[in-house]
Amino acid sequence: MKKIIIKFPYYFIFILLLLKCYSVSIANEPFVVLEHSGNNQSLGKNIDKNNPFLRNHSHNQYYTVKDGDSLSGIINKFYSNTGLNKKIIEVSIIQINKKAFVRDNPHYLFAGKKIKVPSINEIMNLVKNQPNSVKSDATQHIYFFGGN
Repeated sequence: MKKIIIKFPYYFIFILLLLKCYSVSIANEPFVVLEHSGNNQSLGKNIDKNNPFLRNHSHNQYYTVKDGDSLSGIINKFYSNTGLNKKIIEVSIIQINKKAFVRDNPHYLFAGKKIKVPSINEIMNLVKNQPNSVKSDATQHIYFFGGN
């Protein structure tokens, strides 16, 4: 008889325990699971502490999309070296600027559209589903489960 060993990341087991213990109270709450890199020393070296988004968590900007722009390029322009998770930023920008994308496809932006580059506070409100300063449907959530 062959033994099958399945290895789960430590955080997966923790999440399962939390869900089992508190399923009634958190069943309707979104949560974010980030992958632990294990190399925290190199993380702080590349952080741009002069980035306006890090200096003021309420700072946001508007950007006019140019021909040939991509969402990842715009994210790198405003959030590079901030240490923020770029997947969560991407989903937040898409959520806030739905009309800036061709047929709701995040790979195609309308040139000339003015998009909002959200503040850290606005991103956190979307993640926590408290859109006090972000106009959004109350049924919309942002979920992110680890990975790069």
